[in-house]
Parts: sequence; structure tokens; C-alpha cells
Amino acid sequence: MWPWEHVLFAYIFLSLYMHVRHRAPPEHRPTVLLAFGSLFPDLVDKPLAWQYGLFETGWGIAHSVFVATAVSLLGYVVTRRASAGRVGVGFGVGYLLHLVGDVIPASLSRGRLYLDPVLWPFGDPITDMAHESFLGGVGTLLFEYTTQLLALEITPIVVLQLGSVALGGALWIYDGCPGLRGIVVWIHRSIVRDGSA
Repeated sequence: MWPWEHVLFAYIFLSLYMHVRHRAPPEHRPTVLLAFGSLFPDLVDKPLAWQYGLFETGWGIAHSVFVATAVSLLGYVVTRRASAGRVGVGFGVGYLLHLVGDVIPASLSRGRLYLDPVLWPFGDPITDMAHESFLGGVGTLLFEYTTQLLALEITPIVVLQLGSVALGGALWIYDGCPGLRGIVVWIHRSIVRDGSA
């Protein structure tokens, strides 16, 4: 999945949970942390693999379900002590849903459940093609993705990706764009505060 797909895939679950459980849209801070959590594994592992060669694939330590569970629980405990448990839950849910968002397409492309990408150091994910750099890896994958879309190759993986963007985007707009409004307000307050000093 691409970064925007990971974020919107995770947002679908957050939004549905909030509407069913609390009859309200997600709050700003948990939504921002959900987005960060849903990007976190790739922000760590892709550069470590593609730029620095520390892992053979872009699925390394941050994609490990063992590490993700521990980090998510630790984040929740720390934020709960600071009376901000929902923020910690947002990060943890985003992080764990990133792993789900990687397992589903990997499994679909193989025709069977494929958990190796999230079982580091025990799994043995198929090696990515060699990338000379982080930007080279992103460029190669973006070219392949764009080529597939332009050729109208509608596979189950493409349906998952486009469906995540369409449904997640629609829910996010319906919910009032949580996270974005909070960031805009924070930037505005920072500018006003700095401008009046």
C-alpha cells in the first residue's frame, strides 16, 4: 500500500469504531496519531533497507508484529498516564493496521495467507528488488503502480487500494476532516502567537 492508502485504510476502522461506539466522529489528536502510526513502519524500515541496506526487504523490525504490539502497548501506557489514552490508542491502532494493510495484498498476490512480512526476525519475506536508494525504491514502485493503473489492470489488490482511498476519503470528509482542522488551527495559533510577541 502507498502511504495515503495506509492512512485511509486505518481511518476506515477508526471512523467506523467511533461512530458505532461513541456516535461521534474521531477527534483531531487521535486521528493525527493514527495517521502517524499507520506510516511508522515504512518510515523506519524502507530507509533502513533501501538507503542503508540494514534489511534485505522493506519489511524489517518496525513491521514485526512483536515489535508493533510492544510499541503500541507502551505508547498506550505512557499516554494513559498523561491522561491522553485515546492519543496512544490512535497511534497503536494505526501501527497495527499498517501491518494488516501489508499482509492483505501480500496474501492476495500469493493466493494464500502470507504472514512473513510481519514476523521479523522469524519470517522470511521474499526479497524486494534491489534498490540503490530510498528515492529509487519509491520511484520504481510508483512507476509500476502507475503503469498497472493506466493499463486498467484491476486486480484484487488494486480494488483494495482504490477502495481504501475512496471509502476512507469519503468517511474522512463526512467526519469533518479530523486531524487536518486540528493541524490548521495549531499552525494558525502558532503564527498569531509568534506574530504578537
